[in-house]
Order: sequence, then C-alpha cells, then structure tokens
Amino acid sequence: MLRILRLLVKEVFYTVLLILGVTALLSFLFRLMPGTISFEKNWLNEYLKLLQRLFTFNFGVSPVSGLNINQVVFPAFKNTFILTFGAILISVIISVPIGIFSAYRSFRGISWPLTMFSYIVSSIPVFFLGYLVIYLFTRYSNFIPIYSATLENKRQLLAYILPILVLGLGNDSVSEFVRIISDELSRVMSMDYVVASKARGESVIRSSIVEGILIPLVTIIFSRIPFLIGGAIIVEYVFNWPGMGRLAFQSTLNRDLPVLVVIAFLSVLFVRGGMIIKDIILGFIIPQEM
Repeated sequence: MLRILRLLVKEVFYTVLLILGVTALLSFLFRLMPGTISFEKNWLNEYLKLLQRLFTFNFGVSPVSGLNINQVVFPAFKNTFILTFGAILISVIISVPIGIFSAYRSFRGISWPLTMFSYIVSSIPVFFLGYLVIYLFTRYSNFIPIYSATLENKRQLLAYILPILVLGLGNDSVSEFVRIISDELSRVMSMDYVVASKARGESVIRSSIVEGILIPLVTIIFSRIPFLIGGAIIVEYVFNWPGMGRLAFQSTLNRDLPVLVVIAFLSVLFVRGGMIIKDIILGFIIPQEM
C-alpha cells in the first residue's frame, strides 16, 4: 500500500508540472497573438488567476460567446470520453482474439488472413473511413449518420455507435494490439514454466494469460489514449460529434482562447489520469515493479 501511495504522489507531481508547463506556454503564446481579447499588463498575476480558475474547476465565462465555460466544456468532455472509451473497447474486442489465435496457431491457417485483415483495416485513414461510412449509409439507407439532438431515438443511437466503430477500427490500435499480444504471447508460451505446464496437461493460454496478454494489453491501452484523442478530433468533426475536438476546432476559429486553455487542461488530466491508472493496475499485477 505504501508503494502505491508513493507512486500516486510521484505521478500527481508530474501531472501538476505538466499542467503548469502547458498552461504557461499557452498563456504566453495567446498574449502574442493578435485579437480582441484584452490581457492584464502583469502576466504573472493573470497567470495565477488562470491557475486558480483551473484548479478549482470554476472556469468562468467565455469572453467571446458569453457562455459559462463549465456548461460548455464538461458535456463535450463526457462525449469525448464516451467516444474514446468505446473505440478502445472495439479495438480490444477485435484484436485480442486475433492476437491470441495468431500466437497459438503461429500464423498458420486462418490466423494469417485475420492478422492481415487487422493491418489492412488499421491502415485506412480515419477521416476516409468516416466519410466512406457516411456515404454508404446515405446511399443505401437514405439516412445521414451525423449526430443531431433532434434525431429520433433509433437514428440517434446509430449516430452514436458509428463514430465509435470508425475510431475503433480506423486508428492503428487494432494492428498494434494484435502485433504486441501475438509477440508477447508467443514469447511467453515458449518459456520453461509454460512448457512445463503444457507437459502436465494444463492450458497453455491459462498459464500465460497474465504475462502474455494482460500486462501488454494494459500497457498498450493506456499508452494509446493520446493518439486516440487525436483521432477523435477528426471523427468528431466528420460526424458532427459534440465532443472536445469539435469544440476546440470551433473555439480556434472563434479565437475563444479561455475555452482552448480549459480544453488543454482537461486533456492533460485525461491523459495523465490514464497513465496513473495504468501504473496502479500494473502495480497490483506485478508488485515487484513498483
């Protein structure tokens, strides 16, 4: 328990340093940009007020739109979280069985075309796959699968599911999950203790599930979060998904700098929170590494 607490303190310290660095850089760059927003002459005083708003989660009012930033950002953050978590789930559901089957069959038989399928799907650009899905649904179902609050329940559910599927398939997570799981599982299955378990008649997969599947899967899932957020920005724009990516794009066009700072702050918390969860999970699985 003490090791976990020490790990949490270290990760929180690094997260605070990252937030200070990112927000300070953004605040300084925004002051250099031409625009209609007025800044205080004392940059340090203004920056300290910004940190107070961020760390108290009282983001204030946007000087551009006049809306409460909390009421704008948190619903968008929730939608981005749903999109990212759903995409990770789709990638895991598809890639884990293929990776296990490829390692168990040594890329013989049907495991080879399945692995090739994962690489081909992952090589499709996410924006192209998104527009292709929209084109196919528009052509053959007379329904444009773009999110809108006015859609009826069934179509709104479809407009929710399709972006998750596109992001889960279109980013390169599927092929990377398959490659890492198959490589790690093949390595573990050739180790002495697994061979001995096989000789005793035990299941090879069961003997190597922790080291060959669980540990690499946990590591790669949380390390993919920043890349998934980058892909989510494109998917949100293509499908009109009301998330942080689309909000950041609109705020950039409107030069709504306070909203952009809040989006960067929440993105850092999201990414670093995922890394902290990863370290805690790995700490319970392999406590000697903590």
